[in-house]
Amino acid sequence: MDQPLGPTVQRRRLRVELRRARTEAGKTQKQVAEALGWSPSKLLRIENGQVGISQTDLKALLEYYEVDDPEQIKTFTEMAQQGRRQQPWSHYRDVLYPDFMAYLSYESSASLLRQVEPLLVPGLLQTEEYARAINQAYALKDWTERDVERQTEARMLRQAILERDDAPEMFFILDEAAVRRSVGSPGNSKMLVQQLKRLQEINDNPRFSIQIMPFHKGFHFGMQGSFTMLEFADPEDDELLFLENRSTSVSTRDSTDMIANYKEQFYRLEAEAIPRSELPDFLAHIAADVS
Repeated sequence: MDQPLGPTVQRRRLRVELRRARTEAGKTQKQVAEALGWSPSKLLRIENGQVGISQTDLKALLEYYEVDDPEQIKTFTEMAQQGRRQQPWSHYRDVLYPDFMAYLSYESSASLLRQVEPLLVPGLLQTEEYARAINQAYALKDWTERDVERQTEARMLRQAILERDDAPEMFFILDEAAVRRSVGSPGNSKMLVQQLKRLQEINDNPRFSIQIMPFHKGFHFGMQGSFTMLEFADPEDDELLFLENRSTSVSTRDSTDMIANYKEQFYRLEAEAIPRSELPDFLAHIAADVS
Protein backbone atom coordinates (compact mmCIF):
# COMPACT_ATOMS: atom_id res chain seq x y z
CA MET A 1 0.00 0.00 0.00
CA ASP A 2 1.31 3.43 -0.91
CA GLN A 3 2.22 5.68 1.98
CA PRO A 4 0.17 8.91 2.18
CA LEU A 5 2.23 12.06 1.76
CA GLY A 6 3.30 13.55 5.07
CA PRO A 7 1.54 16.64 6.42
CA THR A 8 4.61 18.83 5.92
CA VAL A 9 4.72 17.89 2.24
CA GLN A 10 0.98 18.45 1.89
CA ARG A 11 1.25 21.90 3.46
CA ARG A 12 4.11 22.64 1.13
CA ARG A 13 2.02 21.67 -1.89
CA LEU A 14 -0.96 23.58 -0.59
CA ARG A 15 1.08 26.75 -0.13
CA VAL A 16 2.22 26.55 -3.77
CA GLU A 17 -1.35 26.15 -5.01
CA LEU A 18 -2.72 28.90 -2.78
CA ARG A 19 -0.04 31.31 -3.94
CA ARG A 20 -0.85 30.40 -7.53
CA ALA A 21 -4.56 30.96 -6.96
CA ARG A 22 -3.87 34.35 -5.36
CA THR A 23 -1.60 35.38 -8.23
CA GLU A 24 -4.17 34.31 -10.83
CA ALA A 25 -6.78 36.33 -8.95
CA GLY A 26 -4.47 39.36 -9.14
CA LYS A 27 -4.39 39.90 -5.37
CA THR A 28 -1.57 40.87 -3.03
CA GLN A 29 -1.15 39.36 0.43
CA LYS A 30 -2.12 42.73 1.95
CA GLN A 31 -5.34 42.88 -0.09
CA VAL A 32 -6.32 39.35 0.91
CA ALA A 33 -5.63 39.93 4.61
CA GLU A 34 -7.65 43.16 4.64
CA ALA A 35 -10.57 41.64 2.73
CA LEU A 36 -10.84 38.65 5.06
CA GLY A 37 -10.10 40.54 8.27
CA TRP A 38 -6.91 38.59 8.90
CA SER A 39 -3.56 39.78 10.15
CA PRO A 40 -0.93 39.79 7.37
CA SER A 41 1.14 37.33 9.43
CA LYS A 42 -1.68 34.75 9.36
CA LEU A 43 -1.75 34.60 5.56
CA LEU A 44 2.04 34.64 5.47
CA ARG A 45 2.26 31.59 7.77
CA ILE A 46 -0.29 29.73 5.62
CA GLU A 47 1.51 30.55 2.37
CA ASN A 48 4.86 29.60 3.90
CA GLY A 49 3.50 26.21 4.93
CA GLN A 50 4.30 26.88 8.58
CA VAL A 51 0.79 26.04 9.76
CA GLY A 52 -2.19 24.08 8.53
CA ILE A 53 -5.36 25.82 7.41
CA SER A 54 -8.87 25.23 8.71
CA GLN A 55 -11.70 24.32 6.36
CA THR A 56 -13.40 27.64 7.19
CA ASP A 57 -10.33 29.69 6.29
CA LEU A 58 -9.71 27.64 3.15
CA LYS A 59 -13.30 28.17 2.01
CA ALA A 60 -12.97 31.91 2.57
CA LEU A 61 -9.76 32.06 0.54
CA LEU A 62 -11.11 30.06 -2.37
CA GLU A 63 -14.28 32.14 -2.53
CA TYR A 64 -12.24 35.34 -2.52
CA TYR A 65 -10.00 33.96 -5.28
CA GLU A 66 -13.18 32.92 -7.19
CA VAL A 67 -12.11 29.29 -7.35
CA ASP A 68 -15.35 27.46 -8.08
CA ASP A 69 -14.32 24.30 -9.94
CA PRO A 70 -15.55 21.33 -7.81
CA GLU A 71 -12.54 19.13 -8.58
CA GLN A 72 -10.12 21.92 -7.77
CA ILE A 73 -11.92 22.67 -4.52
CA LYS A 74 -11.82 18.96 -3.66
CA THR A 75 -8.04 18.87 -4.25
CA PHE A 76 -7.49 21.92 -2.04
CA THR A 77 -9.68 20.42 0.68
CA GLU A 78 -7.85 17.08 0.68
CA MET A 79 -4.46 18.77 0.85
CA ALA A 80 -5.63 20.88 3.79
CA GLN A 81 -6.97 17.83 5.62
CA GLN A 82 -3.76 15.88 5.09
CA GLY A 83 -1.72 18.91 6.13
CA ARG A 84 -3.34 18.82 9.56
CA ARG A 85 -2.85 15.09 10.00
CA GLN A 86 -0.52 14.01 12.81
CA GLN A 87 2.33 11.62 12.17
CA PRO A 88 3.13 8.77 14.62
CA TRP A 89 6.26 10.53 15.87
CA SER A 90 4.23 13.59 16.86
CA HIS A 91 3.81 11.81 20.18
CA TYR A 92 7.56 12.08 20.68
CA ARG A 93 7.85 15.84 20.25
CA ASP A 94 9.20 16.14 23.79
CA VAL A 95 12.36 14.21 22.83
CA LEU A 96 12.78 15.21 19.17
CA TYR A 97 13.97 18.52 17.77
CA PRO A 98 11.26 20.44 15.85
CA ASP A 99 13.41 20.66 12.70
CA PHE A 100 14.00 16.93 12.80
CA MET A 101 10.28 16.21 13.16
CA ALA A 102 9.65 18.37 10.09
CA TYR A 103 12.34 16.42 8.26
CA LEU A 104 10.69 13.09 9.18
CA SER A 105 7.50 14.19 7.47
CA TYR A 106 9.44 14.85 4.28
CA GLU A 107 11.35 11.57 4.62
CA SER A 108 8.14 9.55 4.84
CA SER A 109 7.01 11.03 1.51
CA ALA A 110 10.31 10.78 -0.38
CA SER A 111 10.96 8.58 -3.39
CA LEU A 112 14.76 8.67 -3.04
CA LEU A 113 17.18 9.29 -0.17
CA ARG A 114 20.92 9.93 -0.22
CA GLN A 115 22.83 10.15 3.06
CA VAL A 116 26.45 10.64 4.08
CA GLU A 117 27.53 9.91 7.65
CA PRO A 118 31.16 10.27 8.81
CA LEU A 119 30.96 9.27 12.48
CA LEU A 120 28.06 6.96 13.35
CA VAL A 121 25.74 4.48 11.71
CA PRO A 122 22.71 6.47 10.44
CA GLY A 123 19.52 6.29 12.49
CA LEU A 124 17.63 4.46 9.73
CA LEU A 125 20.19 1.65 9.85
CA GLN A 126 20.76 1.29 13.60
CA THR A 127 19.88 -1.73 15.68
CA GLU A 128 17.79 -0.95 18.74
CA GLU A 129 20.71 -1.63 21.09
CA TYR A 130 23.01 0.63 19.09
CA ALA A 131 20.37 3.39 18.96
CA ARG A 132 19.80 3.21 22.71
CA ALA A 133 23.53 3.53 23.40
CA ILE A 134 23.78 6.58 21.14
CA ASN A 135 20.75 8.21 22.74
CA GLN A 136 22.18 7.65 26.20
CA ALA A 137 25.47 9.25 25.16
CA TYR A 138 23.67 12.28 23.68
CA ALA A 139 21.06 12.63 26.42
CA LEU A 140 20.46 16.10 27.80
CA LYS A 141 21.28 16.71 31.46
CA ASP A 142 17.65 16.74 32.58
CA TRP A 143 16.64 13.65 30.61
CA THR A 144 15.47 10.55 32.44
CA GLU A 145 15.90 6.95 31.37
CA ARG A 146 12.32 7.13 30.14
CA ASP A 147 13.24 10.04 27.84
CA VAL A 148 16.08 8.00 26.38
CA GLU A 149 13.76 5.06 25.87
CA ARG A 150 11.14 7.23 24.16
CA GLN A 151 13.73 8.60 21.75
CA THR A 152 14.82 5.05 21.00
CA GLU A 153 11.20 4.06 20.37
CA ALA A 154 10.85 6.97 17.96
CA ARG A 155 13.95 5.88 16.07
CA MET A 156 12.67 2.33 15.72
CA LEU A 157 9.29 3.66 14.57
CA ARG A 158 11.04 5.72 11.92
CA GLN A 159 12.60 2.55 10.50
CA ALA A 160 9.17 1.30 9.44
CA ILE A 161 9.87 3.08 6.16
CA LEU A 162 12.35 0.30 5.31
CA GLU A 163 9.58 -2.30 5.38
CA ARG A 164 7.13 -0.48 3.15
CA ASP A 165 6.31 -1.92 -0.27
CA ASP A 166 6.90 1.56 -1.70
CA ALA A 167 10.01 2.31 0.34
CA PRO A 168 12.15 5.00 -1.27
CA GLU A 169 15.41 4.08 -2.92
CA MET A 170 18.16 4.74 -0.40
CA PHE A 171 21.87 5.33 -0.93
CA PHE A 172 24.16 5.55 2.10
CA ILE A 173 27.85 6.42 2.25
CA LEU A 174 29.49 5.82 5.62
CA ASP A 175 33.03 6.67 6.59
CA GLU A 176 35.01 3.67 7.79
CA ALA A 177 35.10 5.28 11.24
CA ALA A 178 31.30 4.89 11.48
CA VAL A 179 31.48 1.11 11.11
CA ARG A 180 34.56 0.62 13.28
CA ARG A 181 33.62 2.79 16.26
CA SER A 182 32.20 0.83 19.19
CA VAL A 183 29.40 2.45 21.13
CA GLY A 184 28.04 1.72 24.60
CA SER A 185 30.22 0.18 27.26
CA PRO A 186 33.95 -0.21 26.47
CA GLY A 187 34.86 -3.57 25.04
CA ASN A 188 31.30 -4.41 24.01
CA SER A 189 32.20 -5.80 20.60
CA LYS A 190 28.98 -7.84 20.38
CA MET A 191 26.88 -4.69 19.86
CA LEU A 192 29.07 -3.57 16.96
CA VAL A 193 29.10 -7.02 15.37
CA GLN A 194 25.29 -7.14 15.50
CA GLN A 195 25.18 -3.69 13.96
CA LEU A 196 27.44 -4.81 11.12
CA LYS A 197 25.14 -7.76 10.46
CA ARG A 198 22.19 -5.39 10.33
CA LEU A 199 23.95 -3.26 7.72
CA GLN A 200 24.50 -6.31 5.55
CA GLU A 201 20.86 -7.37 5.86
CA ILE A 202 19.69 -3.95 4.71
CA ASN A 203 22.22 -3.88 1.89
CA ASP A 204 20.82 -7.18 0.60
CA ASN A 205 17.62 -5.34 -0.35
CA PRO A 206 18.02 -4.14 -3.96
CA ARG A 207 16.30 -0.83 -3.11
CA PHE A 208 19.04 0.07 -0.64
CA SER A 209 22.75 0.63 -1.11
CA ILE A 210 25.44 1.00 1.56
CA GLN A 211 28.97 2.03 0.64
CA ILE A 212 32.00 2.65 2.85
CA MET A 213 34.61 5.38 2.41
CA PRO A 214 37.83 3.66 3.58
CA PHE A 215 40.47 5.37 5.68
CA HIS A 216 43.11 5.13 2.95
CA LYS A 217 41.10 7.58 0.81
CA GLY A 218 42.07 10.33 3.25
CA PHE A 219 40.04 13.48 3.87
CA HIS A 220 36.76 13.83 1.99
CA PHE A 221 33.79 16.20 1.76
CA GLY A 222 31.60 14.08 4.04
CA MET A 223 33.93 14.57 6.99
CA GLN A 224 32.65 18.11 7.52
CA GLY A 225 29.33 16.69 8.72
CA SER A 226 26.48 14.33 7.92
CA PHE A 227 23.88 15.33 5.37
CA THR A 228 20.79 13.84 3.75
CA MET A 229 19.15 14.64 0.44
CA LEU A 230 15.58 13.73 -0.45
CA GLU A 231 13.85 13.58 -3.82
CA PHE A 232 10.12 13.24 -4.44
CA ALA A 233 8.08 11.53 -7.14
CA ASP A 234 6.03 14.64 -7.88
CA PRO A 235 8.03 17.12 -9.99
CA GLU A 236 6.27 19.93 -8.12
CA ASP A 237 8.21 18.96 -5.00
CA ASP A 238 11.75 20.30 -5.00
CA GLU A 239 14.62 18.36 -3.49
CA LEU A 240 15.43 18.81 0.18
CA LEU A 241 18.79 18.99 1.91
CA PHE A 242 18.99 18.21 5.63
CA LEU A 243 22.12 19.09 7.56
CA GLU A 244 22.10 17.13 10.78
CA ASN A 245 23.76 18.37 13.96
CA ARG A 246 22.71 19.25 17.47
CA SER A 247 20.71 22.27 16.29
CA THR A 248 19.62 20.77 12.91
CA SER A 249 18.48 22.74 9.90
CA VAL A 250 16.55 22.13 6.70
CA SER A 251 17.23 23.80 3.36
CA THR A 252 14.80 23.48 0.47
CA ARG A 253 14.11 25.36 -2.76
CA ASP A 254 15.61 28.58 -1.39
CA SER A 255 19.08 27.01 -1.43
CA THR A 256 19.20 25.46 -4.89
CA ASP A 257 22.90 26.22 -5.38
CA MET A 258 23.76 24.56 -2.07
CA ILE A 259 21.63 21.53 -2.91
CA ALA A 260 23.27 21.19 -6.32
CA ASN A 261 26.73 21.35 -4.72
CA TYR A 262 25.91 18.69 -2.14
CA LYS A 263 24.50 16.39 -4.82
CA GLU A 264 27.65 16.79 -6.91
CA GLN A 265 29.77 16.03 -3.86
CA PHE A 266 27.66 12.95 -3.12
CA TYR A 267 28.29 11.59 -6.61
CA ARG A 268 32.03 12.11 -6.11
CA LEU A 269 31.96 10.27 -2.81
CA GLU A 270 29.93 7.48 -4.42
CA ALA A 271 32.62 7.03 -7.07
CA GLU A 272 35.41 6.90 -4.46
CA ALA A 273 33.73 4.68 -1.85
CA ILE A 274 33.93 0.90 -1.71
CA PRO A 275 31.22 -0.50 -4.05
CA ARG A 276 28.02 -1.89 -2.60
CA SER A 277 28.90 -5.36 -3.86
CA GLU A 278 32.08 -5.40 -1.76
CA LEU A 279 30.34 -4.51 1.51
CA PRO A 280 30.04 -8.13 2.81
CA ASP A 281 33.78 -8.76 2.68
CA PHE A 282 34.63 -5.35 4.11
CA LEU A 283 32.26 -5.74 7.07
CA ALA A 284 33.43 -9.32 7.66
CA HIS A 285 37.02 -8.10 8.06
CA ILE A 286 35.92 -5.47 10.59
CA ALA A 287 33.85 -8.02 12.53
CA ALA A 288 36.88 -10.31 12.68
CA ASP A 289 39.07 -7.46 13.93
CA VAL A 290 36.77 -6.49 16.81
CA SER A 291 35.64 -9.97 17.88
